[in-house]
Amino acid sequence: MLAALLGLTVAYEVPKIVPGKPSRTIVLTYHDIIPKRTQGSVWFDCTVDEFRQQLDWLSKQGATFGSVSSLKRSLTEKAIPPPTVVITFADGYRGFFMYALPELRRRKIPVAMFVHTDYVGSAIGRPKMSWDQLRECHSQGVTVASQTASHPADLAKLTDQQVKSEFLKSQMRLRSELPSKLPSYLAYPNGKYDQRSAAFAEQVGYEMAFTEAQRPAERAPSLYLVPRYVHTKYREAWRAVSRK
Repeated sequence: MLAALLGLTVAYEVPKIVPGKPSRTIVLTYHDIIPKRTQGSVWFDCTVDEFRQQLDWLSKQGATFGSVSSLKRSLTEKAIPPPTVVITFADGYRGFFMYALPELRRRKIPVAMFVHTDYVGSAIGRPKMSWDQLRECHSQGVTVASQTASHPADLAKLTDQQVKSEFLKSQMRLRSELPSKLPSYLAYPNGKYDQRSAAFAEQVGYEMAFTEAQRPAERAPSLYLVPRYVHTKYREAWRAVSRK
């Protein structure tokens, strides 16, 4: 089945979002949540206290927190939303399950988790969530989505067949492991992509795909190139959508 799907012919075009909308929505991407910062911490780590402080700050500014599904509706409809923040996570780290999910549940904030499916449950390096933990996340309302199968460093350096395989294998595994039909979203690993990858994402059936361009979501050229800010730029991001 996978081999047959990989042979599909692709038209290198992606659909357009509603043009000309003002900047009202930012998508933030987090990676790992840790108890406290140590000598082994890296730039993408966020401590529990930092995470709480960032959510508190955004709430005090008047942010509305939305889901990736509501973001898709917003980008494809003419209505103008209030300044909105969409929280996403990448890489499937266990720190999300232990520290971020309880905090987000307490605040009733939607969240999406992008995972590279070949490494679910891996204990090498930073421990990743297991399929059982991802199923628990799904049961609690987390949007569990694809970050490809093996998290290649740069999709633009892969062949057509390799890119399609990464997208399809991840999508099929998520659908087989999780208990109900999922909205199908994709995040490009390391935020690296090319127009070919965006076209493949559309063709294999993803509804929306995310880069790591540092700008508001309304500045996306298509549903398959939706920007996300890294979490460390949350204040800069908010300023971009909260101007009168």
